[in-house]
Amino acid sequence: MNVVQSSGKKRSAADRFQARNDDFFVRRKELQARIAGLRARVGADERDVTSEVALRRAERELDDLTYEIMTANCGLVRRYVAAFASRSTGHSEDFESAGNVGLLCAISSYDPDRGPFANWAFKPIQREVLRAVRDADHPNLNLGDFEKRPIVLAAKQAFLEEFGAEAALDHADIARRAGLTEAQVRRVLEAPRLDSLQASAVVQSEGMIALEEQVADLSLSPEDEVLLHSQLRTLVDRGWPTLDTRERYVLTRRFGLDNMPEQSFRVIGEQIGLSREGVRKIHQKALAKLSGPIADAS
Repeated sequence: MNVVQSSGKKRSAADRFQARNDDFFVRRKELQARIAGLRARVGADERDVTSEVALRRAERELDDLTYEIMTANCGLVRRYVAAFASRSTGHSEDFESAGNVGLLCAISSYDPDRGPFANWAFKPIQREVLRAVRDADHPNLNLGDFEKRPIVLAAKQAFLEEFGAEAALDHADIARRAGLTEAQVRRVLEAPRLDSLQASAVVQSEGMIALEEQVADLSLSPEDEVLLHSQLRTLVDRGWPTLDTRERYVLTRRFGLDNMPEQSFRVIGEQIGLSREGVRKIHQKALAKLSGPIADAS
């Protein structure tokens, strides 16, 4: 009897969770329809101040609702991240930040007709968390090879159990077991180790100089960032399509491209569940992407 009652409570909690998400996305759809209508009015008559104010208010409501949805569903991220917390050298906070980016992407793309939101959100959350784990533990592997790594390691373990721990690895055999190509298996198993930039050094005439000092700084100079700031609006047609969802969001909020006040990295991070440093990196990467179209146009 207790088991039945416990099962009923679990189902009830799951039903309540889904019902709450359903309500969120009904409200979100209504807000998006209202925003689309207001944008059409403002586009037809730029002197329609009333519609302009209503549009900005509706956009803020949408941001607030998005934050509310993220808060209600953050458990989805934490449960997935927990699988890596004890097996990775990275910080779980970084993985949660990455998972929150995936959650935000899921919210933006969710189609209520395709089933429960929790099911929809799994893949985007998984993709971003795996990318963060790869960056922390295996930066020498591309994302595609990293995603195949568990399969390759399982096939390798099966090979060793059959032929013994001292047997020379047969990449062709492991590839057959994993259902992958031999080249993929070799890239995973023979990936070069990347030593710490801080610990590595190169010999120069003056002595030993840290390798990190020899690596080109890929960040933009303050002058370049000011130039990009002044030209961002002209880049919408040419550069905007090269950015992903989170890069567009960060630039929009950082530079006030929606005609709202500019926001700091800290505030943007609070809105999308990222650290200040995480937002800064996204901002820097997006600006670097947009610097290409600027150079081409100059």
